[in-house]
Amino acid sequence: MEEVLNGLNLGNGKSVVDATLGGGGHTRAILDGIAPTGKLLSLDQDQRAVDAFINQADQDDLVKEALQSKRLLVRKANFSEIAEVVNQEEFGSADAIMADLGYSSDQIEDGTRGLSFQNDGPLDMRLDQDRELTARDIVMTWSLEELTRVFRDYGEEEYSYQLAKRIVETRASHMIDTTRKLRELIEEATPAGKRRVEKIHPATKIFQALRIAVNQEYERLETFLAGSLGVLESGGRLAVISFHSGEDGLVKKFFQNQAKGCICPREFPICICGLTPTLRIITRKVITPTDEEIAVNPRARSAKLRIAEKI
Repeated sequence: MEEVLNGLNLGNGKSVVDATLGGGGHTRAILDGIAPTGKLLSLDQDQRAVDAFINQADQDDLVKEALQSKRLLVRKANFSEIAEVVNQEEFGSADAIMADLGYSSDQIEDGTRGLSFQNDGPLDMRLDQDRELTARDIVMTWSLEELTRVFRDYGEEEYSYQLAKRIVETRASHMIDTTRKLRELIEEATPAGKRRVEKIHPATKIFQALRIAVNQEYERLETFLAGSLGVLESGGRLAVISFHSGEDGLVKKFFQNQAKGCICPREFPICICGLTPTLRIITRKVITPTDEEIAVNPRARSAKLRIAEKI
């Protein structure tokens, strides 16, 4: 939190977009950092998260006042829709934008969402309940090749083909529609040697891959990053917290490409593409949680923060 707030360069009167409201922790801290006149637009694709935040507003004088004065706007929208929502709300350009790509503890521990293999529930995984595709749909209908690709590309699973093959064979005679059924299937299909040496549960990467596929996380992250450039004011800051290598890789590559500008081959004597840098990277080295923070919040252990400034 401290690194995010410092990195966003907040101050009274600033305009900020919190593209991932979640439990509201960042939104509350940002409001405090831009008080008393700054304005904030907070988005979340999860209607339950939006409703929970609004319902708790009466318990917090800062949030209550900001909502009443419309210095704080809270909207149901995916972070990839940032440009459209900013335009619809006539919010104007932003001095800072942040996105926390992780799931909240409430979402993970809610068995009805099917996000975690630790709680039995329907194999759903949708953060936005208005979307149709569920994890069950993918597991029960996608081809062996598609499942292998998802497990390999989104989960970095070593045994992608073998696990996908077991799922296809099993679903021919048994319904795989709960997190428990999928977890047990993966446990049985994972080689004993892999289970002994790996520190994580064998279902971890498969569940991650399915969550990414269901919520189109990579595609939407790329759309969000591109859209943020159009929303940011010159000198504005963009902060992104990711939680696994795939997400962090996309953010890192985007920052590097936008900071580089010219894409002409090195052998060209002069630039002919005409591209100029649009971002300046603030965090030359990715920021990770301290040991103290991990001790308080173990789920933060894999978080990676990158910050860039629009030129």
